[in-house]
Amino acid sequence: MSMQNQWKLLSQLKDYLNKANCDKNQQIIVSKDWLDSLQKLTYSRLETIRKLSSESISTTTSKILNTKHKDSNDLDNVKLMPEQTESLADPDLTTVQQKTQQQIREQGTPVNKVESKDGMTMPQILSTLLFKLSPKVTQSAIVIPKWKVNIHSNIPKHSIVSRTRHVLNSIISAESNASKLRRLEELLLHVDQYPDARHYAIKEGAIRILLQTRQKAKDEQIKASIREALAVMGYIDPLPGRGIRILSIDGGGIRGVLVIEMLKKLEELTGKKTYEMFDYICGVSTGAILAAVLGGHKRKSLDEVSALYKDLSTKVFTQSAIKGTSSLVWSHAYYDTALWEKLLTEHLGDKILIKTTRDPNAPKFAAISAVVNHEHVMAYVFRNYTLPHRVESQYMGSHKYKLWEAVRASAAAPSYFEEFKYGDYLHQDGGILVNNPCAVAIHEAKQLWPNNPIQCVVSFGTGRIPHHISGNESLEVAISSWKEKFYKILDSATDTEAVHTMLNDLLPDHIYFRFNPYLTEMLSMVEIRPDKISQMEQDARMYIRRNEEKFQKAATALLEKRQIQQKIVDWITLQRQLSGL
Repeated sequence: MSMQNQWKLLSQLKDYLNKANCDKNQQIIVSKDWLDSLQKLTYSRLETIRKLSSESISTTTSKILNTKHKDSNDLDNVKLMPEQTESLADPDLTTVQQKTQQQIREQGTPVNKVESKDGMTMPQILSTLLFKLSPKVTQSAIVIPKWKVNIHSNIPKHSIVSRTRHVLNSIISAESNASKLRRLEELLLHVDQYPDARHYAIKEGAIRILLQTRQKAKDEQIKASIREALAVMGYIDPLPGRGIRILSIDGGGIRGVLVIEMLKKLEELTGKKTYEMFDYICGVSTGAILAAVLGGHKRKSLDEVSALYKDLSTKVFTQSAIKGTSSLVWSHAYYDTALWEKLLTEHLGDKILIKTTRDPNAPKFAAISAVVNHEHVMAYVFRNYTLPHRVESQYMGSHKYKLWEAVRASAAAPSYFEEFKYGDYLHQDGGILVNNPCAVAIHEAKQLWPNNPIQCVVSFGTGRIPHHISGNESLEVAISSWKEKFYKILDSATDTEAVHTMLNDLLPDHIYFRFNPYLTEMLSMVEIRPDKISQMEQDARMYIRRNEEKFQKAATALLEKRQIQQKIVDWITLQRQLSGL
């Protein structure tokens, strides 16, 4: 039987049962059968039924006009779903809804009592079904992801200002430690929810209030919350040394073991840990991993970091060729990205970057990635600090990521691991843009301490091989292949010595120190053979012996103390801030 004939038969049967005053249960059963047939409709058949509904509506309407209005209250009890309110805009859908409601009302059964097994009324089932089947409604319905919707966009400015002022006043009036701690956390939450509140808080004297509270506080938890709140406001404490001490670490995968050996030498010469030697630590790719482990909240000794490096590389970079190749085809990643993320979370933790400032010994930290889904590839700086009020960096960045996410994005080497998507940005390994992040580190540090000189810059490379340039040999000139062109472009993009050459010309010898060992052979970033790793460590120790004097000068520069004149200026500046001048 064709769909048209089935539709007509069911309609006639329902009319017959209605006139014969049959049992209501039989009428409901017929209605269910009618619904089952409706569920089998395709889009082409749906148009035919709409025409049939429009033809029969005139006769149905005349019957309704002759009936009494005794059941109008029952009809008002029908609750429409959100989808139904949208579907009322379509006249065809309204016609089918009206016909269904009228037929059920003629049967003498209240609409809100004719329910399916799932507890939905017949008009609701019909409207929902037709709403899903209608191509017009489907095309017009645009689903907006939740992360794109700003739930705070409708909050008026005066409400944010009033709430900010109230939170700051509550910190001043708090008497007990528990009350003060709770209100400090409320301030942090308020600024995190409403970014504009940071500007209003600074105008209302938030830095002065927090500094005054810090002077009186003795509880360590309160001091930790104040440190984070001051960091959010962009306040930077005075430097402990004569000037800014910067550590920059290049990318290079497993070759990061070279950096570990050189840092051991500096710790030996200075008698201090890495996080105590430097005010600002910046890394890209494997450098970001080292910076996070050495300067984050789960700090480890260099011996522990060395063992961890070898253990993680063995777990992550051990991959069968078949599985790796298939994964490379489907997800553009040869190695197991999920395993890599799990290990990062386990060893670095899931603490938000800005919350690492609760530790009084934590240096300023930055990891650099490359944003690749914009018109131009741009560097992105993951910070555990915020820049001072009205100060802007040349680089995009944020402090709202988790520590492991910052490292994951910075080390998302193309074809090795999957790209890291977060919000509107698609991150890849920062080494494809700034494999030597030293210039970025200097720029960021000068934004934090604009009136302080640079005391020492230590830049660590991850190995190189000697380049022999000879004019005596006659080389055959031939057109390069596409493969050779690609590798030349890649080598140029990840070059680290060009940045070194520029900084070496600009900065004095007693301030800028670049250490980049020569290797017996240039090893891959994913090398896991123990003998090859041991060879790299041996190359690093050989390089340290040859450059002993240079390491001694770097250690001396790092140990320079702050002068008395600088301490006096710092004290005067602090008093001005405490008094609100």
